[in-house]
Amino acid sequence: MCEGNTESTQCFVKECRISLLERPKTDRLVVDWSDACRGHCGEQEWRMVAAPTSGRCAFSGAEIRKGDPVFKPKRSQASPNADEMILASAVPESIEAGDGQLTEHPYLVT
Repeated sequence: MCEGNTESTQCFVKECRISLLERPKTDRLVVDWSDACRGHCGEQEWRMVAAPTSGRCAFSGAEIRKGDPVFKPKRSQASPNADEMILASAVPESIEAGDGQLTEHPYLVT
């Protein structure tokens, strides 16, 4: 289930906490990732790429097909979540830290 708060957009999928902190450019995303098995990656920069493989969106749980536009952790940063993907269509077009924006994804709202 995704829920918004005053500082970020958060989602709890696959026993991890993902906060979308900022989207400084259309092809960039700043993520706070917390996972009991892999630890915490704060203010991690993700970049938009074509999905290298099929999979599942870490933020929304939606299906990802090879070639879909996704965000992945920046390659130059060695990270335990390097294999994860966030579907670009699951991310709001504008996210600014502390702007009070509340975001819900229609396919996750019950």
